Amino acid sequence: MNKLIEAFLELPEVKRIHELEQGLLKNETIQLLNSELKQLQKQMVHAKEFHQEKQYKQYKEKYDEVYAKLLDYPFVEEYLELLEQVHRDLLAITQQIEEMINQQLK
Repeated sequence: MNKLIEAFLELPEVKRIHELEQGLLKNETIQLLNSELKQLQKQMVHAKEFHQEKQYKQYKEKYDEVYAKLLDYPFVEEYLELLEQVHRDLLAITQQIEEMINQQLK
C-alpha cells in the first residue's frame, strides 16, 4: 500500500497541485475569496435545507460572482482542473482496489 501511495504522490499532476497550492496559499486575496465561497456554500446549504428558495437563489448568485473573481487569478483554473482530474483518478483506483478485494473474497 505504501508503494501505491508513493507512486501516486510522484504523479506529475499531484506534484503540480502541490506547486500551485504553495503559490495560492500565499495570496491573501485568493484566501479571502475562498473563505467567502465557503461561507456562501454554508448559507446555500442552510437555505436549501429550510426550503428558502429566494435566499438560496441570492446566495447562489453571489457565490457565482465570487467564484468568477477567483477564476480571474492566474493558475486557479489550472489548480481546480488538476484537482478534478486527480479526484477522478483516485475514484478509479479505489474501484479497482474494491474489485480486487471482492475477487479475493470469492
